[in-house]
Amino acid sequence: MTAPMTMTTMATAPTSMTPVICSPWLGDIRVDEDCEIFFPAGLPGFENEHRLLPVEVPAQRPLVYLQSIERERVCFVGLPVYVIHAGFRLEIPEDERALLGLPNDRDPAIGEDLLCVALLMPCGDSVQVNLNAPIVINLHNRRGAQIVSQGAPPATYRLSADSGWTLLC
Repeated sequence: MTAPMTMTTMATAPTSMTPVICSPWLGDIRVDEDCEIFFPAGLPGFENEHRLLPVEVPAQRPLVYLQSIERERVCFVGLPVYVIHAGFRLEIPEDERALLGLPNDRDPAIGEDLLCVALLMPCGDSVQVNLNAPIVINLHNRRGAQIVSQGAPPATYRLSADSGWTLLC
């Protein structure tokens, strides 16, 4: 078993030997190869994005940024799914299990085996998320994919004025 993935934090200063991404959204980010996530199939709409770096800004926790290593202007913003819906359940189809390198003999646990992030999408003066299409990352081998639930009821949530999440119809 490999060591679990860690995230690059903005508090980490780059060294002269370390590659740096000059993100227009996050500033200079040290590329720690031990944190890099590989997306074999890219992401829907971004099929050529295969290498992303998870970045945490301590003052903005629990937000998770997924910064492209290949294109500085591409950065996704998300939240761990349990922040939005504590009862979230993930079902991973067999082909995505293989893509992520997950075992077939047991269900992996979010937080222990997987990082599961819902991407934030602008929605008027707020944001919304689609829990039917989270980003799933195997913490043991740093492989990721966007897993789209087939046949599940709609699970789109919008951030309300009171900072809670409301299920949209």
